[in-house]
Amino acid sequence: MWINETLEVAMYAIEKKTYSSRIASNSSNIPMNFLFDHLNGKVRCRKMEPGGVLTKKRDAIVNTWTLTIPECGQLISLQQLKMKVAELTQIKVTPF
Repeated sequence: MWINETLEVAMYAIEKKTYSSRIASNSSNIPMNFLFDHLNGKVRCRKMEPGGVLTKKRDAIVNTWTLTIPECGQLISLQQLKMKVAELTQIKVTPF
């Protein structure tokens, strides 16, 4: 999985002809067709719809948690992150 910054760096390298598309794809672990779609404007960024899974306060809790755990010398696994989000969504109050 990649983050937006990695995608932007790979696209910039291809546009400036610093790297070939194959090298940019391999070094960033982003599929080549995904890079081409973004370069050709075939992919539009989706905005998060109102009423996402987490409130802004709970999103801030997850962000703080993911930043402070590594400072303590521990790694966070994907499973742990999923469990944290699940924990926070379980207490979400809904009108139903």
